[in-house]
Amino acid sequence: METIRLRIYDLRKAGQMSQKELADAVGVSVQTVSKWENNVCMPDIVLLPNIAKFFGVTVDALLGLVPLAGEEYIPVRSGEKDYWEDRLDYLKASRRAMWNEDYLRFLVRQVWQIDRPVDVLDCGCGFGYMGKMLRPLLPEGSTYTGIDFSATLLQEAEKLLGEEDWKIEFICDDFPSHVFRKHYDVTISQCAMRHVNDSRAFLRKMIAQTKPGGLVIAIDVNRELESDGLYIEGLAYSELCDRMGFRKMWEKERQCQGRDYAIGMRLPLMMWEEGLTGVDVRMNDRVSLICPERADHEEMTECLLQENGWKESISPEAEEEAVRGFMNHGLDRKEAESHCRRQRKIQKYTAENREDLRCLHCRGLLVSYGWKRDARR
Repeated sequence: METIRLRIYDLRKAGQMSQKELADAVGVSVQTVSKWENNVCMPDIVLLPNIAKFFGVTVDALLGLVPLAGEEYIPVRSGEKDYWEDRLDYLKASRRAMWNEDYLRFLVRQVWQIDRPVDVLDCGCGFGYMGKMLRPLLPEGSTYTGIDFSATLLQEAEKLLGEEDWKIEFICDDFPSHVFRKHYDVTISQCAMRHVNDSRAFLRKMIAQTKPGGLVIAIDVNRELESDGLYIEGLAYSELCDRMGFRKMWEKERQCQGRDYAIGMRLPLMMWEEGLTGVDVRMNDRVSLICPERADHEEMTECLLQENGWKESISPEAEEEAVRGFMNHGLDRKEAESHCRRQRKIQKYTAENREDLRCLHCRGLLVSYGWKRDARR
């Protein structure tokens, strides 16, 4: 059963009404209204329809079971630099199990056929993971430029790549608005567009910074595929991949903010529309297998728990804050609380079975690419 969270105070303040106005309208004392708002007691069930009518909402909305219509949308902040200042551990955990080196080598040498020195621009480079992966695969004489708006992440990138024997530059700025001094043979982004509010503008900027005839690569996810990509032995797979209202949340975030969780699927068509040629798409072949028989079991288990926020249980206060956030983004209370219950269940199960944890994790990462037209040819 969902938790009831009366919205009387919120509704009254939003409508600029006094406690006395509400009390007079439904036939109770001001003191009674105050007790409702302070969760001392609940309104009598026979009063609920009248209170809801007074505010022009449904009884479910009054009880906090569904979002209030017209309530101010609070944007996701993952497109802002402050959001990433304390998320380095999450990024390292998620990237650790993102690529098989042999498959990236296949893409670089066989699919993209990069066989001469190139200047690479990594858009939203984070802590430099993609640069570290590309370094041994690119021809000698290649250069790497990473741009990110987080100084904290770039400091880590300098540590990660500072020992590398190739020309490296880092730019601390917001990629879409930065004025570059040069153009690049290859522009690449990984898991950046899912977090921005205008993915098409981000792609256009990538294309604009690419030399004629150069290669544009955008690597990103589709949350539908990602949601189905986790299996933990001992837990019901149908429950693990249950969306629990998230489709409504994704659509609301797209409508209200422009944030697109299906960007991985849309990118190839966007590339065609923006004039790239030879557009194609691949799927990253990495699937993380976690089981005690493998030497990397402890390391990969730690990454899985860190990436998904399952290392520690959260407080009731933090969970209620999360529920309210989900409701602000389109879920009803039942859906939001169901998701939080599932997270608690997974956290508890993984903690109790950590030494024998067995699971598969497939992100379904899509790799879209195309070449910028060369007007000289």
